[in-house]
Amino acid sequence: MATVPENAPTHCPGTESEDAGKASACQGCPNQKTCSVLPKGPDPAIAEISAKFTTIKHKIIVLSGKGGVGKSTFTAHLAHGLAADEEQQ
Repeated sequence: MATVPENAPTHCPGTESEDAGKASACQGCPNQKTCSVLPKGPDPAIAEISAKFTTIKHKIIVLSGKGGVGKSTFTAHLAHGLAADEEQQ
């Protein structure tokens, strides 16, 4: 699945395409230089992160697509609450 920047031309091949930044549709695009040098394929760190996660018994992941929605605040309160539970220590 190709990811296309918001300000890309109509026929943008997407950032993950081998033609990213090189296709004729990329001419004049403000992202052309960036797209042409981005690494293609999956992030090599995914395997390392997955291996580290196997040693963790319980996982809680807090995600959101934008900033300022309270991820850090929620995480801090959750950590404080879990640390205060003496039965779980």
